[in-house]
Amino acid sequence: MMLDVHARVQRGSLTLDVALRVPPGAVLAVMGPNGSGKSTLLEAVAGLVPLTAGHVRLGDDVLADAAAGHHRPPAQRRLGVALQDGALFGHLSARENVAFGPRAQGVRAAAARAAADALLADVGLAEHARTRADRLSGGQAQRVAVARAVAARPRALLLDEPFGALDAGTRHRVRGVVRRAVAAGVPALVVTHDLRDALELADELLVLEAGRAVQRGAPAEVAAAPATAYVRRVAAAG
Repeated sequence: MMLDVHARVQRGSLTLDVALRVPPGAVLAVMGPNGSGKSTLLEAVAGLVPLTAGHVRLGDDVLADAAAGHHRPPAQRRLGVALQDGALFGHLSARENVAFGPRAQGVRAAAARAAADALLADVGLAEHARTRADRLSGGQAQRVAVARAVAARPRALLLDEPFGALDAGTRHRVRGVVRRAVAAGVPALVVTHDLRDALELADELLVLEAGRAVQRGAPAEVAAAPATAYVRRVAAAG
């Protein structure tokens, strides 16, 4: 299903006004300086921030339409979301966190836990399956959040800095988990600060500055022909 978004959001002094479309099986990476609206965009698509104008559609399903006063609650959107803070259930184990979505969809406990264990192995956390989430390191919690986001077979993935606290080897493993989820026909919106993530994972790169899109295209093309000083700095560092 196509993810079709036109999100206008007023948040403090930031006015976010971004339109985008992500085809099924594609990854759109989003980059931009601090305060550019990257996380606000993801939260608007997830339903955590209401739109002041615009819409969020997934295929023929309207998740939000500001003009019609329609706003579907986040829990009813069937999206796989991993925000920067992880938002894990601290009192539950890593396994129970990852199994939570499938269990809520009616998957039997044994099957949900087995699938959770497989995903935790994929992100390099097999030995931490029984560890309480509030005892995990930041990088470990980040990996559990990504595993939980893909576990429930979501209709779209929304990942905010999913690789930021990871070393190169672990980053490669987690990218692989995201790729496999997307390969099933899931559109993905991935916020990152690292051009290498976009080059490695994304089909397209969208650059935001001050709540507006300033450049969009294939990641390598954006890096080769930067349109703003920010993009030039990112391309030089990458």
